[in-house]
Amino acid sequence: MLKYKNFIVILLVFMFGAALLTGCAGEEAGETVPDDESGLSDNHLQDTATAGGALKAVDTAAGTLTIATESDGDIALGITDESKILIGGSPSNLEELADKIDSEAYVEYNSVAKTVTEVNIKE
Repeated sequence: MLKYKNFIVILLVFMFGAALLTGCAGEEAGETVPDDESGLSDNHLQDTATAGGALKAVDTAAGTLTIATESDGDIALGITDESKILIGGSPSNLEELADKIDSEAYVEYNSVAKTVTEVNIKE
């Protein structure tokens, strides 16, 4: 029994040390954190994801789009008032996006809320 206690104590000390080192790594690695004035939090940056693939569907009434990716399959995302829609690099709208089914699309989105930050259709 004493052998297991020693093992558990050593394991806990190791885990605690690893947790401390992990918490300090961001500052030492030169990680940049946005100013408070920007309105962005660390959580916002962690929740941001990107995907590329074919624009599979756009539902203008529901305000959603679906991107077919090779790695993650179909990704359905909501479009908000803050979502940027770009076609060929120029600002566009949801109705024009609906005309671009099967086009190559790149999306930046919030992976938690599943909402589009920016969608860009290549032309």
